[in-house]
Amino acid sequence: MKKSLIILVIIAFAFQSCEKEDDLISQNCEADCTEIVGKLMTDDGTTPITNQKITVVWDNTSLGFGTVRTKATARTDSNGDFSISFFMRDDELESGIHRMRFDRLNENKFLRSDLNGMPSIPSVRDTLVVRNHNVVKKAFVNLTLLNLDNIQGSDRLWTNFEYPRPSGFSQSIDGNIRGWTNEFDSNQLLETAGNQPVVIEIVRKINDITTRENDTLFIDAGTTLDYTVDFNN
Repeated sequence: MKKSLIILVIIAFAFQSCEKEDDLISQNCEADCTEIVGKLMTDDGTTPITNQKITVVWDNTSLGFGTVRTKATARTDSNGDFSISFFMRDDELESGIHRMRFDRLNENKFLRSDLNGMPSIPSVRDTLVVRNHNVVKKAFVNLTLLNLDNIQGSDRLWTNFEYPRPSGFSQSIDGNIRGWTNEFDSNQLLETAGNQPVVIEIVRKINDITTRENDTLFIDAGTTLDYTVDFNN
């Protein structure tokens, strides 16, 4: 009985720990408004993501406690453009952070669709903020790793896949670094960026001498590219 009571108290406490508020009325702002304009794009910033909902919240939480206040919403148009205007209240200027996010996209088409946040907004009234954001599509690399058995002692092998951002854009994910040892299978299917350049850096440390090799790939979204890395070469 005592254990059940403790569980009920914990559940009740959890529900009360983070308060969610709706302040969409702040979009009726007529003076001292904070305005956000930008684009939500994919394919290296060239293809619009249309009719996608974007939400701005004021997040004043710590360790699961505090307030999350929904401030404004908008949808992208046929060009991927959006415009949001709202009023920041006094308490929002003193603490917390204004965050932006878009509704999650299809995880089968986009890389790490759970990363649906955009750069935060400065807590300033009567200002214009530009936020252009590129969402990375998904492709695959069928990676063949040769001579992994030769990795011994302090030897190391890394593959660093970088996804350069389009100029003037933030991006949902910037890359993926993997380290390999002689315990890994020689064939690895990796998710990577599609429809935009991928810069791969191969780092080998052999007998305490480190070498770096760079290559640039372009993989159509939804397709798989075969690629080989030889630890010895």
